[in-house]
Amino acid sequence: MDPREKGQWERALGASITEMVSLQRSRLLITRRGNWVVKPVRRPEHLLWWSRVDRELRIRGFQRMPVFRTDGYRWIFTEWVNGQTASYRRKEELVRTAGLLAHFHRAGKGLFTPACREAAFLLSDRLDSRLRDFFKLWKERRDIPGEAGHLLRRYGFRFYRLGEEAWNRLDQLPWEEWIRWERGCRFLTHRDLASHNVLLDRTGGPWLIDFETADYDGQVGDLWQLLSRGMCEHNWDLQVFREVVGTYESIRPLSSLEKRLLTVLLGFPNEFYRELSGLIRKKPGYRKEKTLPHLRRIIRTVPLWRRFLWEIDCW
Repeated sequence: MDPREKGQWERALGASITEMVSLQRSRLLITRRGNWVVKPVRRPEHLLWWSRVDRELRIRGFQRMPVFRTDGYRWIFTEWVNGQTASYRRKEELVRTAGLLAHFHRAGKGLFTPACREAAFLLSDRLDSRLRDFFKLWKERRDIPGEAGHLLRRYGFRFYRLGEEAWNRLDQLPWEEWIRWERGCRFLTHRDLASHNVLLDRTGGPWLIDFETADYDGQVGDLWQLLSRGMCEHNWDLQVFREVVGTYESIRPLSSLEKRLLTVLLGFPNEFYRELSGLIRKKPGYRKEKTLPHLRRIIRTVPLWRRFLWEIDCW
């Protein structure tokens, strides 16, 4: 490590660093005034925007996110939460996360902070990009070796058609207008509801972390992301769905359009696209020993998923 970096960190924190621990994509800094996780700033303008949003959320009563500091342009320091990553395999943690998300959304409706000047990449843009990218990947199927290539050749086109079907159903709804309206009204979204972005402290209380992708967007997209990641772990159990959504709605009710959008979005096989693409493209965090079993589970539970979609179609 460059000794100059340590000096920069100590000046930003106003404390001497007594120990450093390497984490997966960051470092834990031990100081006498507390422990901090340091990461490089990728988007300084977004960080400035988030600093203002963070203050506004706290004024509105949402506190379940760690305090952070920054030198303003290169480093971000997030207060260490002594706990563990949530697991969506455990129903109570999935439900708890839904409640946390609902509080985050309720506090983040109609904020005063103007949108970041960076180009928006909204929910509709992200789904369109995911579907197009997967189709490009499928066209390369003959050149991809190993089990990932086998899964792509055997199941890829079926999953592509399912995504296309969901997209066509979404196009029959005013979903893009709704998303643009929520962005215009400054409705806050997290946009990366992976379980590693939810921490549980020693009391079991959930904390939301890592706001690098946060923006004004359609809030139903966050709930869809949480459910699409969590429901496969519970074999698309309708009772689990009701409990998760019921917990969310007890805090932040959904409109009739949002409910309809959610039922259609859940028919978009985003998990299959993301996991298989991540593995084949060798993106960070996608390892064969973890990703392949998850892909097999997604494929194995397709009949349960399709039945679930039929059950919630008239929700």
